[in-house]
Amino acid sequence: MDIYVRPPEPLSDNGDMVLNWQKWRKDFMIFMKASNSINKERDYQAYLLRTYIGKIGQDVIEKIVSNHLKERDDMNILLAKLDKYFLPPKNEVIERYNFFKSRKNSDVSIENYIVYLKNKATTCNFGNMTDSIIRDKLIIEFDDKQMRQKLFNVKNLNLSEFISIFNEHKSAMQKKKQDTNQNRKQIDGNNIKNDNVSAKNVTHSDKETNNSNGKGKRVRRQNKKNYSKCNQRHPMQTCPASGFKCEEPYKYNHYTNCCPVQPTDTEKMEDRKEWSWMESRSRISNENLQRSQASSPPSTRQQTSNVKRNKIPAVSNDNCRLS
Repeated sequence: MDIYVRPPEPLSDNGDMVLNWQKWRKDFMIFMKASNSINKERDYQAYLLRTYIGKIGQDVIEKIVSNHLKERDDMNILLAKLDKYFLPPKNEVIERYNFFKSRKNSDVSIENYIVYLKNKATTCNFGNMTDSIIRDKLIIEFDDKQMRQKLFNVKNLNLSEFISIFNEHKSAMQKKKQDTNQNRKQIDGNNIKNDNVSAKNVTHSDKETNNSNGKGKRVRRQNKKNYSKCNQRHPMQTCPASGFKCEEPYKYNHYTNCCPVQPTDTEKMEDRKEWSWMESRSRISNENLQRSQASSPPSTRQQTSNVKRNKIPAVSNDNCRLS
């Protein structure tokens, strides 16, 4: 008893005709096999094709097929002529370039990749050398020296042997990687334990070392700062102001310019006012002497010169200080 199988939809001219024809052809062949019509007479097969292809396909058949009954009633001849009509001619150079350029993705098995290459090779005109060319491409593509050497050791290597060697080598490499990671974790764990034990054993010695190093650091820090008693850098207990007598409060062990007993701000203001008054008085006296010398007779100039020699000496802020 025959089982009813739904036939394909008629060929459509919406969109890409190449894809439309490829899809319809695939669906038609599935229908022929599922309905067991693939084993029927040729004229019956051709009749089914002309019937289910629809109006668009029937018009094409009228253009490309002659009136000879042999061509009209042979399904294989009709399919070949329809392929030639709907599918553009292939450029062998481009097809082979795309074939050799293809690369295997990491998530694709070697079996599926070989099937993909076989489909790509159908438009490359490799003929009977398809399998050997695919084999050679795979050997060049997978740059693994160890696996390549295993492949070279096989005489007349075919694709089935290639698949077996590839999968065995891949499993061995994955196991080796897992063992390496496990050993690394174990070594890291042992190192952590050893570090903890070593840290406990050296705690006391570290404290002693830190104490001794602390003294050296304090000495170095002391050598880098200026001391307040001499305003100089020197090691401890070697101050050059040691035993020196200060001129201000008459105390020892510091320079006068480093004396901690400094005059107050009020005293400094009074000193500046006093010195300013004396300097102003001296300047006015000198100006008066110069004017009188220019306007007086010679005898007066002589007296002025005597006075000039006896004028008030200039005051030096460095040599005296008002108390």
